[in-house]
Amino acid sequence: MDCADETALIRRALEPTRGVQRVEFDLIRGFVDIAFDPERTTEAHLIRTVNGTGLRAHPVGNVDAQLSATADHAHGHDHVSQQATIATAISGALFAAGWIIEGAISDHWLDVFVEHSHDLRASVCYAVSAVAGLWPMLPRAFASIRHLRLDMHVLVCITVIGAAIIGEWSEGAAVAFLFALAHRMEAWSIERARSEIAALVGRGPELVAEGQHAAAPIERWIERFAAVYTPAVTAAALVVAIIPPLVDGQWALWFYRALVFLVLACPCALVISTPVTMVAALSSAARRGVLVSSGAVLERAAAASAPTRAALADAGVTVAGTRDAGMTVQAADVIVTAGDDRAIEFLIVHARRALWVVRQNVAVSLLTKVAFLLSAPFGFAPLWMAVLADTGATVIVTLNGLRLLQGSRVPGFQGSKVRP
Repeated sequence: MDCADETALIRRALEPTRGVQRVEFDLIRGFVDIAFDPERTTEAHLIRTVNGTGLRAHPVGNVDAQLSATADHAHGHDHVSQQATIATAISGALFAAGWIIEGAISDHWLDVFVEHSHDLRASVCYAVSAVAGLWPMLPRAFASIRHLRLDMHVLVCITVIGAAIIGEWSEGAAVAFLFALAHRMEAWSIERARSEIAALVGRGPELVAEGQHAAAPIERWIERFAAVYTPAVTAAALVVAIIPPLVDGQWALWFYRALVFLVLACPCALVISTPVTMVAALSSAARRGVLVSSGAVLERAAAASAPTRAALADAGVTVAGTRDAGMTVQAADVIVTAGDDRAIEFLIVHARRALWVVRQNVAVSLLTKVAFLLSAPFGFAPLWMAVLADTGATVIVTLNGLRLLQGSRVPGFQGSKVRP
């Protein structure tokens, strides 16, 4: 569970279940906390429901069970991740093979960018490349359709199928491969940040396990925005595909432009911009001996009026540190282990920087969408260029978020790991 699309899908899947009282998400470690009435539903039913979304779920209980489940889940996740990486590599290799075949029979290599020979051998390579690229996305896409929810997995699959229908195999393969590559980059970045937190020792993981599991307000805003935005742009793509050809009769042309519009509309960069940034920020803070329970706490810390404990308390953030031997881990939003004043100063500065990076990423994602969506109906770019533009935006926001892993230390503060 890495982004707003996935949390929204789980929430949508659980909505019809009677007895579910509360659903909260911990994107730091990929946990969903479900409070339910055992007289109206069962844990087994909830596990089956979440598994039905294409995401693997395991029941956990107390802190020790959660820590053990984290290790077990990481092992299973590594296996799934390896399969997705292999599928992406196969997709890329076959896409390159199709390009090589087309280039070999073309008058000039540049022809493969502007026109396609539709050679049978190249088309077969592209078709298998598309299937391999889509393979990791299909369970998620089917689950979204089953729960009557459109997300980026569904949009990508529709676009690839549409490209195949009009015979644009190379561009369909480009969509599948580049989106699979962007998805792997997202997963790699979050896995890297999570591994930093998993490497901590002592009481640190308990804070994560007993934390509020609360998403930052900006994460919830993106989830709500994507829930409205994706159906809206899908409807707009249908308008592009149907209305203009009723006037000029060029159905193939406008269908192709609708596919370009659909690719550019895919909210991939937007939905990953906040989770990647938040997990990277929390990981960077943890490496410096400041363990924060959730993105919501980080956002509250950013609102502190001054770099002091009193200002943090006013912002609703409780801290357990070297001066607070009597405070239990469960009662604190933040744990620090050395140099309390310096650590608090670091936390507030770091939190503000993280929120600034999140806003940068959201702005880049939305401005990219607006600029390209306005140009899509005019046919200014082929489908592969649209995919490249969207993948580029995804790469930019991912790398921008990962910059937080390189956050500078606070002078005089030596904490690097949380110790008992």
